Amino acid sequence: MAPDLTAFWISFPDDRGFPLGLGVTAHSKDDAFQLLEDQGYDFHLRARSVDVKVQVGVADLDLHVRTDMGPIVVRGVWYPCFNIGFGAGRRH
Repeated sequence: MAPDLTAFWISFPDDRGFPLGLGVTAHSKDDAFQLLEDQGYDFHLRARSVDVKVQVGVADLDLHVRTDMGPIVVRGVWYPCFNIGFGAGRRH
């Protein structure tokens, strides 16, 4: 991973109807939230509480997340996987 990037795991412990969590690699927490918003995710804006884990690694993640995630070493939303494939990395 580039030295200016950080992997974040963002979860919403008080909101049962929200996703288990979202994985993002970004330049900063604000950049991570912007990448989520670019993909149409606004859970961090609507949640009662937001838990942000910084510098997460693959070993820190649940097995079902590891099997369904994209690459954690490039900038973008890697869980759910939006950082590879056609259109990856483009802003909407």
